[in-house]
Amino acid sequence: MVNRKAPVPRSDQKDQQRDVGEEVRASAELSRQANEQGREEAETERQQHEGSRSIGEDRRGWAEAAREAAEELRRAHEQIRAAAEDARKSAEEAREAADELRRATEISLKATYDQTAILQELRETMARYEAERELTGRHLPLIPADSLSGRPSSRHST
Repeated sequence: MVNRKAPVPRSDQKDQQRDVGEEVRASAELSRQANEQGREEAETERQQHEGSRSIGEDRRGWAEAAREAAEELRRAHEQIRAAAEDARKSAEEAREAADELRRATEISLKATYDQTAILQELRETMARYEAERELTGRHLPLIPADSLSGRPSSRHST
């Protein structure tokens, strides 16, 4: 038995064609909306990528600035270290100069004490000479004869 379908009436065909057209239009609209959404997502991703790239450039700039600052700090530290070394050397030289001055002062002070003792001894000798001259009325030599010969004086001990 052959089963033949009965021809579809024309109005049903038009309805089917209209339904198919509406489905195609609806599908096209959905496709257009999907494409639009895809373009928007792609634009969002592009903007995010651009933002990431910009952040990366900013970070590279900051890193370069930090590297330059670190280099400047290193140079400043080296200058401070050199100045500290110079100050240390100057302090050592000043300490050595102070030691030399102290030794020179000690020598000068000893010489002054020796000179004072010699002057005191000379005054005492002069006073004795004057006293003896007044007592005896004769002129006595200032330097005893035995001291000129290199022999110790009986009055002075060396």
